[in-house]
Amino acid sequence: MYEFSYYTFCHPEYFETLSRYRATPVYRDILLTLLPESWTLTRSDIWIHARSRSTRIESQGFKIHISASISQAESVLQRIVPVCVNAGASFKIVVDPTVHRFLNSKRFHRSGSGKFATIYSPSETSFRQMVEELRQATADLEGPYILSDRRYKDSKIVFYRYGGFESIPDLQADGTKQLMIRDQDGKLVPDQRQPYFDLPAWISDPFVESEPSAAGGADANGLLRDRYEVLEALNFTNTGGVYRAVDHTSGRMVVIKEARPHTLNWIRRDQTIDATAALSHEHACLQMLQGLSCVPEVIEFYQEWEHVFLVTSFREGLSLDRLRARDDFIVLTSLDRPERVKKFCVTWRHICIRVLETVKDIHAHGVILGDISPGNVVLNTETLDLTFIDLESALIVNDAEFADFNAQWFNPGFRSPSREAGQLKPTDDYYACGMLLYNLLCPIQTLFELDKAHPIARMLNYFIASGLPTEIQVIITTLWAGNIEEALQVARSWDPNEQVYVPQTMSAEDHLALIESL
Repeated sequence: MYEFSYYTFCHPEYFETLSRYRATPVYRDILLTLLPESWTLTRSDIWIHARSRSTRIESQGFKIHISASISQAESVLQRIVPVCVNAGASFKIVVDPTVHRFLNSKRFHRSGSGKFATIYSPSETSFRQMVEELRQATADLEGPYILSDRRYKDSKIVFYRYGGFESIPDLQADGTKQLMIRDQDGKLVPDQRQPYFDLPAWISDPFVESEPSAAGGADANGLLRDRYEVLEALNFTNTGGVYRAVDHTSGRMVVIKEARPHTLNWIRRDQTIDATAALSHEHACLQMLQGLSCVPEVIEFYQEWEHVFLVTSFREGLSLDRLRARDDFIVLTSLDRPERVKKFCVTWRHICIRVLETVKDIHAHGVILGDISPGNVVLNTETLDLTFIDLESALIVNDAEFADFNAQWFNPGFRSPSREAGQLKPTDDYYACGMLLYNLLCPIQTLFELDKAHPIARMLNYFIASGLPTEIQVIITTLWAGNIEEALQVARSWDPNEQVYVPQTMSAEDHLALIESL
């Protein structure tokens, strides 16, 4: 998903690379106050390069990476630039705070995230000296862990790895470019950039006593917290992983959600909120909803090393985006088959009623979900019970700390047009419910986000004219209007089993005219 975010970052309608981003001068202006006049500044892609005219850069070697939280970025520059100038080491920094936040965001790829500055030391001797000077100069600062690197000693922002200083691209068959370095024989080999520290086979670590990779956490028996046996990773993002595990204390299946500090940075009234704060907030939301069958049961919230973890019960079932993709559920290709339409309507109505009743129950307990989308709703295909998961963007009503933070989180196409400014409201959830039910018909909500002037109701008219019951249209449009009670009333009074489904036939001319009207 990060590729989509990367190419839509600069423009809401056209795919562009970040090289087209119009940067603010915030970081550049700071550099100008710190660098001698003999140094030059140039921009390349999302980086500002600072070079001394007298410095020669090697083609590859150990590079130093500096991470930084958004709030400490200026302090980091004040500390590291003098060290680079004294050593005559060229370096680059992220072009501005907006791109900096994006590199630390949830959707940015893990192998490249967290890097605020890259420093190219003139020699290996200089590298060893600089990395220690940088550690001492920034001892009180913190930033996100750079997963592709190894942290230097006890520093929270100084990292290193071996790789190319100059760009040597190799064009791949699919049109992408693979960056290369030379091995000990001078042969070009891929410059591997993994979300973990990985040295080339012919290179040894110059600091064998440095802290090991952050991948630990299990005891001698391979258990987390001396009780959780991880069976698989369900998902990875830059903010951490989500794992399915067995709780050896209870014998139950559980989900463990991880949050890494200083990722997902969000500055709110001089306070920085990150992924760990967001996961703590999700824990608080779930605590308020304990006792409801529609949310997972909280088992534990704890910190291991520098990361925090939320452990909840595991709910069997299919997320609605996976259900929607099943051949036996898709309806738009089977509108000429009455029994298939009836089967779809029976399931759709059940999901509709359960979703709306569940949202009402959650609201009654003082929580607004804020991120209702097919991937966050799980259907047990045997009991037909629903579970809402991933509540990190939910809002506890009257929670001043997270009020405007939550309003920024959404899945494209599922936020109401009025949501962009201000705090979440219950009607925002109702609108998202309408889009969720629409998505079960046709998953085109992302297009609506890209083109806000698109006549989304006309698309629904087309589906109804093609043979779907009008009750579906009434329920969805009523939810868009913010009236959940009326939508529930229509759903409860509608019996798809009693309905007669007649395939709609249109002439080619009528069909073309209907499409053109969209």
